[in-house]
Amino acid sequence: MRVLLFTGKGGVGKTTVASATALKTASLGYKTLIISTDPAHSLSDAFQMELNPFPTKVRENLYAMEVNVEYELEKHWSVIKEYLEAFFRSQGIDDVVAEELAIFPGFDEMASLLHLLEYHEKRSYDVTILDCAPTGETLRLLSVPEVAKWYMNRFFGIEKKLLRIVKPIAEPLVNVPLPSEEVMNKIQELYVKFGKLKEILESEETTVRIVMNPEKMVIKESERAFTYLNLFGYHVDCVIVNKIFPKDVGEYLSNWIEIQNRYVEEIKQRFPLPMFKLHFRDREVVGEELESVANEIYGERDPTEIFYRHRPMEIKKVDGYSVLSINVPFIEKKDLKMLKRGEELIIIARNWKRIVFLPQSLALKDVVRAEFKGERLNVYFA
Repeated sequence: MRVLLFTGKGGVGKTTVASATALKTASLGYKTLIISTDPAHSLSDAFQMELNPFPTKVRENLYAMEVNVEYELEKHWSVIKEYLEAFFRSQGIDDVVAEELAIFPGFDEMASLLHLLEYHEKRSYDVTILDCAPTGETLRLLSVPEVAKWYMNRFFGIEKKLLRIVKPIAEPLVNVPLPSEEVMNKIQELYVKFGKLKEILESEETTVRIVMNPEKMVIKESERAFTYLNLFGYHVDCVIVNKIFPKDVGEYLSNWIEIQNRYVEEIKQRFPLPMFKLHFRDREVVGEELESVANEIYGERDPTEIFYRHRPMEIKKVDGYSVLSINVPFIEKKDLKMLKRGEELIIIARNWKRIVFLPQSLALKDVVRAEFKGERLNVYFA
C-alpha cells in the first residue's frame, strides 16, 4: 500500500493539495483513503460533504474520514486509562487531574496512525493519504511510535509472567494498584502496533510531501521540517510550492511576483528534491475545482510515483568499523550533540532530540568517533 503524508506550515494549502492528490489517484483507478489528522478538520469543506470518524465514500474509488479523538479514546485506550486513573488517585492526585494525566501524550495523533496500521494490514486500500496538521503537530505525530516505545518501556517495565506471580503477594503490601492482566495485554498489543507503525512510516512505500508558499518564513519552517524528517528516518520525495502569483495579474502585484520568483529559485537550490508548482487561483478551491489543481501539480505523472529516493539513515561498513549514517540537512556541526546510553543513541540537533534504539549489532559496541560530512552525521562503532 502506498502511503503519502502532506505537511507544511499552517495556511499553505495542505488540505487542498492532499484532497486534489486523492481525487487524482482515485481517477487513475487506485482505491484511495484520505485521513485528516488535523484537530481543526477541513476535509469536509474541501469535498463539500459531511465526513465521519470512519471511511465515507466521496466518489468512485475515493473514501475520506476525519478522526474523532473521543471515539478513538473509547476504542483503543479505555482499559489502560481506567488503570492509570486509579494509579494516580492512589498517589493522592485529584480526580480531574488524574483523568487528564491518564491520557497518553499525543493520543490524538496516535489514533490517526492506528487507523493507518489497520488499513495497511488489511490491504483495504491501494493508497492512503494523511492530510496532516501544521508542521509542529505533524512532527509530533511522526515521533509518536518512538515516544510511545520509550514511554511504555519506562512506565510499564513489568513482565507479565512476573506480575502474575507477584501481584497476589505484593498488592496488599503496597499502596498502589498493580495492573491487571487485561491492562498488560492491552499495553503489549499497543507496543506491538507501535513497532509495526514505525516499520510502515520508515519504509520506502511511505513518503512525506512538504507543501510551502514562496515566502521567507514558510521556507525556513520547511527547512526545519526537512531536517527533522531526515533525522527521524522519514523519506521526503518532493516539495509542492503553492500560491504562486501568475505573471499577468497586473502591476499592483509586480513586486510580489519578483519576490516570489526569487524565493522559488532559492527553494530549487536549497532542497535536493523535485519541485511541483501550483498557481494562485482566482476562486475558492473546493469540490470539482480540486481536479484542475491535481492536473496542474502532477500533469501526466502518477501521484503514487516515488519522485525521489534517498536513505535518511543507513548502517554500513567502513574500514572495519560499523557506521551509522544519518542525513541531517540545514544543520551546522556546532548544533549537533550526541550521547550513547546503553542501547540508545541520543542525538540532539538544535531543538530536536531523537533517541535511536540501536540494533544489537551496534548496541554491544562502543562509539569510537563521529564526523559531520556533507550533511550526514556518521557515527563509528567498534
